[in-house]
Amino acid sequence: MKKALALLATCAQCFGASYFNNDSVAPNGEKIHQDLSAYELYFGGAAQAGSSSPTRDSAIWYKRKEIKTWATGYKDLRYGTSSSNSIADKWKTPEKSLGAVTSSEPTEDVVCLGDGGEITYTFATPIVNGSGVDFAVFENGFDANYLELGYVEVSTDGVHFVRFPNFYLGETEVIDMDVTEAGDVYPEDVYNLASKYESGYGHGFDLGELEYAYNYALTDGSAFSDEYRKSLLENFGFLDLNNILYVKIIDIYGDGSCVDSEGHPIYDPTGPNNEAPGIDIKGIGVLNTIPEPATFAALFGAAALALALRKRSK
Repeated sequence: MKKALALLATCAQCFGASYFNNDSVAPNGEKIHQDLSAYELYFGGAAQAGSSSPTRDSAIWYKRKEIKTWATGYKDLRYGTSSSNSIADKWKTPEKSLGAVTSSEPTEDVVCLGDGGEITYTFATPIVNGSGVDFAVFENGFDANYLELGYVEVSTDGVHFVRFPNFYLGETEVIDMDVTEAGDVYPEDVYNLASKYESGYGHGFDLGELEYAYNYALTDGSAFSDEYRKSLLENFGFLDLNNILYVKIIDIYGDGSCVDSEGHPIYDPTGPNNEAPGIDIKGIGVLNTIPEPATFAALFGAAALALALRKRSK
């Protein structure tokens, strides 16, 4: 069952200020579909609930040529703890989530964070706020509807993190993959949570949306919860959107105890006796970054050579 637009506060007629102030395109560039007559909203175009072939507006294919670099290190790794879900040692392999994703198929080359675990990734060069998607988070989803979700946060100084605004529209509790009908998370219900796509596709994030969200949080009638709004306003000033050095992923324990930016419960596959609970990260690809010094030198050298040859030809 879908959460009504009135609850999401996206309908300007219902709650004044609307985060989604464009009827067809979300701030992250993803297509949206609003059905005001039914008070429903879908992310990813007009796909219907339960679609097995969702549109992939914010998806980044792992071989996409625009990916320039990948996460090179990590810090502050904390595995989730659960009496019923202990992570098997073979999934405690953060090194496998560094560098390029090399396969579209689900793989064991991941790090599993466990219920409520987290990790912060580092990069050789900063992520910058360029055109469109700036980076993408790749998860190990088995199919289009078996999705384990996580919050995504970024930082310049490694201390003050800003979480991407996120919304979850589902209202049905998800058990685990052994319970077929209760194991589905529909991509069209998910906004700015990693990852709403199956293995091979990364969920793209646009740093420019954080500035949009900050300005929106300053308006009267914001749909954000008090907790999210307070954190955003307190930490945004420490960000340099053209010098992002850290990306933090926090697993969402999907029993409804974790909430989205409006305070609505989030559900994803949750159940006992799982040796790989929580989000399984394959990698983080960067589309917009500052070239490394060696690249600058090569470009400068090429330009100098071209200028010299041009002068000699005259």
